[in-house]
Amino acid sequence: MSRLLVTLTTAAVVTLSLTTPAAQAADTPAPSGLGFTSVDPTRILDTRNNPHKVNAYSDIQVHVPEELVPADATALVFNLTGTDTDGATWVAAGTTVNTSNLNLAAGETRANLVTAALDKGLLDLRVGPGSLNVVVDVEGYYSPGGSGYTAVAGHRVLDTRTTGPVGPQGTITVDLSAQVPAGATAAVFNLTGTDVSRDTFVTAYPAGQQKPDASTLNLAAGKNTPNLVTVKLGADRKVSLTNAFGSVDLIADLAGYYSADSASRFYPLAPFRALDTRDADGNPRESIPGGGVHETSVRGWLPDQSTGVVLNVTGTNVSASTFLKVWPSLTPQPDTSVLNLEPGQTSANAAVVALSPSHGLEIGNLAGQADAIVDIAGYFAPSFLSCTVKCVVTTGYNDTGNIGVGSTDRGVTHGSTTAFGLSDVTQVTSTGNVTLALTSAGRVYAWGDNVSGRLGNGLAGRADAPDIAGPEVPSQGYYNPIPERVQILSSVKIVAITHGFALDDFGNVYAWGSNTYGTLGTGQPLDYVAETPERVDGLSHVTAIVGGGRNGYALKSDGSVWAWGDNAHGELGNGSHIDQSSVPVKASGLPVVKAISAGAAVTSDGSVWQWGENGDGAVTDPPAPVSGLTGVNAVATTQGWPLSTHYALKSDGTVWAWGYQGGSALGDGSDCSQTSCDSATPAQIQGLASVTQLAAGGTAGFALRTDGTVWAWGHASEGEFGDGVRFQTVPKPRKIESLAGIVSIGDSGAAVRG
Repeated sequence: MSRLLVTLTTAAVVTLSLTTPAAQAADTPAPSGLGFTSVDPTRILDTRNNPHKVNAYSDIQVHVPEELVPADATALVFNLTGTDTDGATWVAAGTTVNTSNLNLAAGETRANLVTAALDKGLLDLRVGPGSLNVVVDVEGYYSPGGSGYTAVAGHRVLDTRTTGPVGPQGTITVDLSAQVPAGATAAVFNLTGTDVSRDTFVTAYPAGQQKPDASTLNLAAGKNTPNLVTVKLGADRKVSLTNAFGSVDLIADLAGYYSADSASRFYPLAPFRALDTRDADGNPRESIPGGGVHETSVRGWLPDQSTGVVLNVTGTNVSASTFLKVWPSLTPQPDTSVLNLEPGQTSANAAVVALSPSHGLEIGNLAGQADAIVDIAGYFAPSFLSCTVKCVVTTGYNDTGNIGVGSTDRGVTHGSTTAFGLSDVTQVTSTGNVTLALTSAGRVYAWGDNVSGRLGNGLAGRADAPDIAGPEVPSQGYYNPIPERVQILSSVKIVAITHGFALDDFGNVYAWGSNTYGTLGTGQPLDYVAETPERVDGLSHVTAIVGGGRNGYALKSDGSVWAWGDNAHGELGNGSHIDQSSVPVKASGLPVVKAISAGAAVTSDGSVWQWGENGDGAVTDPPAPVSGLTGVNAVATTQGWPLSTHYALKSDGTVWAWGYQGGSALGDGSDCSQTSCDSATPAQIQGLASVTQLAAGGTAGFALRTDGTVWAWGHASEGEFGDGVRFQTVPKPRKIESLAGIVSIGDSGAAVRG
């Protein structure tokens, strides 16, 4: 695939060249959502000024001028226009492979409002199967400052069909002073052109100002065409609409406004497909009939506090002239439309829709039948509380909301970032894409990827059924980008992962997520998914729990260890050689145990026993003592399966390692990843002293020292080492510079800052 790099030193195209840009790393998202700042409509890209059109299947990277949009802006609102198309094609913002913003037929000129991520002043666009020219007119941007948003019920504020059309070079002024409050900075409305006498375009801009060199709505003779508009308001809260050629009737339906007093802030999401009523071949599957309504929900991706959602709505497989409406569930159907469609047409339009508490959406079709496709670009919600003390700090990828700041992105590796809305955290643990946190009040919070119900919020975890079946790459699975409480649980004192486990003050264990390999320990069938926590029967008087790969482990007050889940490599430690156990079984032959990890235990005399796969490929089952280790207080085990690396923390603050060396997990300075480099004999990890706590990742170790610093070694595939770098190997312990004042650490680089 070719890639176009557009370099802009002013608001005009200067050069257009083929290149392959280096990957970019974004700044940490703002901790309380983003506010909107409107600008006078400004054209920053027009490829018609270049000798050649944009080739099919090309990428365009646009440098947005900093004098127009400041460096701290992380999302751009712009009008995207495609023209001079050689054949049917599409244009999409961002790097997501299964969404689009603009659908075009051969020879068609069309525009759509787009909200897309900015990465240090760079805007990414992708072009589909046909060549074309692309025009970008900036309307505003989101940054840590700016105005909040207030959604309103669809309200018609202009309809020239009752007063007369707008002629050539004619201007009509829309007075919004009765609909938006004093202090409103910008308005959002759906603008539709109808009764179009010839091809033309309409420009929206603040009343009282000179018309800019920009277009808002492109119209073809005889066709009805809509476009969502975000436009800066004039001083008297008025907007001007100017028509270029011929005559046209204009209809404007107000959707909301921005103001300093509006409470809802914007949280951008990596674009993803939430609904597609087509089948896998792009043919009608659950088409919406004339007069019919399709019900869907966005709850699987958006926090409960969300007040509105930014959508791109596409209609296709259209059998009759029609229009689509979108409105929140449990509210009256509005009189306003979102998208006008003709038979055989595929077309898209952006929409900002208020959300009801159910987070359901209704999509109605007027006539014939039509398939609907809905992509989500972000949502509005009040500012989330900032952490005040004992805050969770996470690192790495954020494609499913893993860092807990309310937004998502793709291709960006974040440094250490403080999660929203959580204070007084006593424990945190993570797999890198799912994080659990425990507060001093005994409450459990979860965020990140919800595949197989791992967040325990009552949702199955995938969007593929029933609303996704189209021919594109499967939709983004359910996730939650903000910490939300795991219901049912209370008085919890320990949480564990890789599946969800919790231990309460009464010695009871709870589990949630997928039961493949019997990992829940609840005795359910292996294909069972617990969408909310369920008690693990047969376990009582438990004092500690850990998770590991496909297993769960519990330590009872009598010093016995119990295990459940997979047993392909002796993980149960009971010498049974069965495939798995869906209920807890007692590990055999162990002395009285005081601490556990996945496949390792510290006995009351400070020695260590282990079971399962050894680093040298042998299997130990039942448990056997590890020679050469005494005075041990705690153990930790990497999450890799089935090969694991064990770490032991001695009472003198030193750390010892043995087992699998893949990814330099032993921390001995060697970058050897061969089986011959594995070690069954514990060796002290040099350079670590005064350690108070251990944690592990897939093939990495983490140590917390008495001075509040965190040290890491091994392999980090998701940026777990807090420096914004993926796929790096650190053969010996290295300080994570972005972490200081840490009071507790968890698996995969998660930490609690005091």
